Amino acid sequence: MINQIIKKNIRLLSERYKHEISYFKNVIVIKNEKNFIEIFPQFNDNILFKYNFEKGIDELKIQDFEIYDLLIKIFRRGELEKVNLNPMHPLNLYDLEEEFGGLNRFEEKLISLMNLKTSYFDIGGNRVLTELYKDILILRDDIGAAKSNVINISNDRI
Repeated sequence: MINQIIKKNIRLLSERYKHEISYFKNVIVIKNEKNFIEIFPQFNDNILFKYNFEKGIDELKIQDFEIYDLLIKIFRRGELEKVNLNPMHPLNLYDLEEEFGGLNRFEEKLISLMNLKTSYFDIGGNRVLTELYKDILILRDDIGAAKSNVINISNDRI
């Protein structure tokens, strides 16, 4: 079973990258004119993840925390190539702290952006590329070592 915060993050992430999302009893379907993705919840935070590529359908068994890395790679790919998980841990608050010279500085910047009432802002970064979209922070590793991640501001603590 995929928890509600992850489902909300998947919805917002799909919206950010202009994909439609549909929820069915045992599957989440995400698509646009190029991509077709099916997410099947399994047992103990495991997920069966299927997506299209140029030669058919690829199928992966992943942990729930790895879903953002795959989704972002599929959403951002130029061609219908296969994608792989980055090898290291998902980016987290510690990585943001290192990137922006402390969480207090980052939190100040984040609060000022949220006060602008903007739905999207590219915060940037050197290694940790950070975007704010509605209630989520989208984190991508510029060097491709750590897994991409999503932090929900309204549900997770910053």
